[in-house]
Amino acid sequence: MKKLSIVLIISLLFSLPLAAQIFPTSSSNPVVDGSLGNNEYPEIVQLKDMRLGYAQSRDSRNLHFILEAPTTGWVSVGLGSNRMHGAHIIIGYDAITSQVISEETGRGHGHSPSSEKMLVQSKIKETGGKTTLEFTVPVSQFDSGRNLRLIVAYGNRDNLRSKHVIYDSHTINFLK
Repeated sequence: MKKLSIVLIISLLFSLPLAAQIFPTSSSNPVVDGSLGNNEYPEIVQLKDMRLGYAQSRDSRNLHFILEAPTTGWVSVGLGSNRMHGAHIIIGYDAITSQVISEETGRGHGHSPSSEKMLVQSKIKETGGKTTLEFTVPVSQFDSGRNLRLIVAYGNRDNLRSKHVIYDSHTINFLK
């Protein structure tokens, strides 16, 4: 019985890091260019068929994010909630002749333009059947708690209003 308890405790300790990642500090700040470079982000997680990278800047003032999705339509990251409602959503698409990035506020199962603008930098790029959204926001907007809840999604059209094809959620712990 004692061995079983020890095995269960060890298993629990090893499974905790899988449930929520620690917000890592970047040794060099990512270049916000809409592409996921090698070793650019210290943490990259697979969320369904999307890749989400994130890092805290070297000076701890900014949070850097990148989302790569297998679509030629829109992609989005919603910060502050594991649901659309209440999330500050960064959404965009690359329509060859124009690139669009918008800050939206999630309301119920929809969203509308946000009056609060917090993007420091942003870039969207579509290439090879993938769309990548990369952006930076001030850490002061999201570090009041122990973690940052977020959602990620993508659609198959170049607009800001069509329904998502795939979505997922994730939680990142801040290293305090």
